[in-house]
Amino acid sequence: MPSSHNRPVVIVTGASRGLGAAVSRLLVQEGVNVILNGRSEDALQEVVSGLADGRAAVVTGDISQEAVAQQLVAAALDQFGRLDSLIHNAGIIEPIAALAEADAKAWAYNLAVNVIAPVQLTQLALPHLRERRGRVISVSSGAAVSAIGGWAAYCGAKAALNQFNAVLAVEEPLVTAVAVRPGVVDTEMQAVIRREGRQGMDAGTHGRFLSYHEKGELLPPEKPGLAIARLALYAPPELSGKFINWDDPLVP
Repeated sequence: MPSSHNRPVVIVTGASRGLGAAVSRLLVQEGVNVILNGRSEDALQEVVSGLADGRAAVVTGDISQEAVAQQLVAAALDQFGRLDSLIHNAGIIEPIAALAEADAKAWAYNLAVNVIAPVQLTQLALPHLRERRGRVISVSSGAAVSAIGGWAAYCGAKAALNQFNAVLAVEEPLVTAVAVRPGVVDTEMQAVIRREGRQGMDAGTHGRFLSYHEKGELLPPEKPGLAIARLALYAPPELSGKFINWDDPLVP
């Protein structure tokens, strides 16, 4: 059995529930050490309680705060001695509102979580990722390439995340950077859309998302989660800079 410091180490943001929690569990099953981040200490500890002892560490806090990103990188190095991959999974959809009515401060926070947080965490991690020829996996969305009324902040943020991923691949040849479209997944974000979307979305689009839930058409987090976990461990350099679907045949 390899020692703790010989196992890959992956940071997962937004790991307290849904897709991030599923990815974290799958990584530990693959023999990986994981640093989990989220805003809820109780929820993170619940995820960790189901994982193998000593294989996961928790850093609680809002990932848009640089101090939290610093703590994540420090935790990987202090507890496990290395850092192999980042999974930028934390994200918010709010504000769901027409452009003419959306609050600018809510827009700013959306961009802080969805774009600036991945940028600053990647900057802090890059020296260690270069050393390990590591990977940066960004959880994006079909909204990056499709305009959805009421989702201007989210659509814009995910488009920016895709371009961040593409430029990272150009600038950092020792790091493999991949953006992933996870599909329509049964997560808290979908619950927010169902609960709050009626006011900011047109009735037809909102109804489509209600229908996904009613008809049981939402993906379980474990399906795209497995693809994301495998990309974090095995994504080949030729995928760097790409934006791919979770079920793309190129996923290792």
